[in-house]
Amino acid sequence: MNRNPEMISRTLFSATAEAASVPELGTVISRQIARLVPHDGYMLRGIDPLTGAACFLAKEHGYGAGFYRALETEEILGQDRHTVTALVRSKCPVAVLESAAPVGRHSAEHEEIMNAAEVGSEMRIALTHRGLPWGLLVLLRGRGSRPFSTTDAVTAGRLSTVLAGALRQYVAGRFLRPVRNVPAPGVVVIDDSDTIRAVTRTGRDWVRRLMPETATADEDEIFAHVWNIALTARQPGRQALSRVPGPDGWLVLQAQPLEESGFGGVAVTIQSASSEVLLPAAAVLYGITAREQEVIRGALDGLAVKQIARTLHLSSHTVNDHFRSIYRKTGVSSREELICSLT
Repeated sequence: MNRNPEMISRTLFSATAEAASVPELGTVISRQIARLVPHDGYMLRGIDPLTGAACFLAKEHGYGAGFYRALETEEILGQDRHTVTALVRSKCPVAVLESAAPVGRHSAEHEEIMNAAEVGSEMRIALTHRGLPWGLLVLLRGRGSRPFSTTDAVTAGRLSTVLAGALRQYVAGRFLRPVRNVPAPGVVVIDDSDTIRAVTRTGRDWVRRLMPETATADEDEIFAHVWNIALTARQPGRQALSRVPGPDGWLVLQAQPLEESGFGGVAVTIQSASSEVLLPAAAVLYGITAREQEVIRGALDGLAVKQIARTLHLSSHTVNDHFRSIYRKTGVSSREELICSLT
């Protein structure tokens, strides 16, 4: 077994760059890290780095949908010392939980989840890059397996930033383009007991697009992201928005409480992501500066270089320099390709 973290990190980026889907990405990451930290199952939860909302999920021999919902609840309400937020703020991005050790059981509900899945040991690794959360990797060992050790945790901690970088690379490799040729936006209405009250005709089709590889999953699994974003909408001060990279473009989930609904209702809208939603993500994915975003907005508005320059009080030469920088960062080769990608 290769126990060299540096060698693993070198091969990880090339392997994830070739992943064609989220499940394939999860498999690649699991196999690479298994060379250092063996495990029986895993869950890779992608996070929108700007809002902290879950945006995709890959797993093998992992927990069911109840875990995602419990994790999101504890994350938002601050009831769990091992959430992504808590791990990012701590000095160590890794936490180990044991089903048989009282110190590792942070809630009775989670103990029940571990027991139901016959999990004896769980390791959570917060994936952060430049201070932003990109995901959470959960490694699992069965009841009969050796529990994760302190050495395992230290090794995983050394790979946290590398794994986050690989995750970011995978997402950035799919340029920010909306899904095209799609139905009207879908709407799902959820009450305060997490019961689905209504789904529009196109809503279920959009939900399927969120997790296209889970065609055989039960309804709880399929609607996991919808429930999570609905819960976020109930928390004051949190932006209930998640950008989701799909195989044929980007989707966006947005949620807001229904006024005077009488049942604590939340409406979740799922649709193709607009350029206004995607541009802020470009800043963190590709290092697009605020000024470069203004130049892109001018191009999307159909302004010529001279008009953009006049609007931004810049020279045409400087605007063209910004365009060249944008092309280099995003991998497009022309203004037309840039506009086509974002609209």
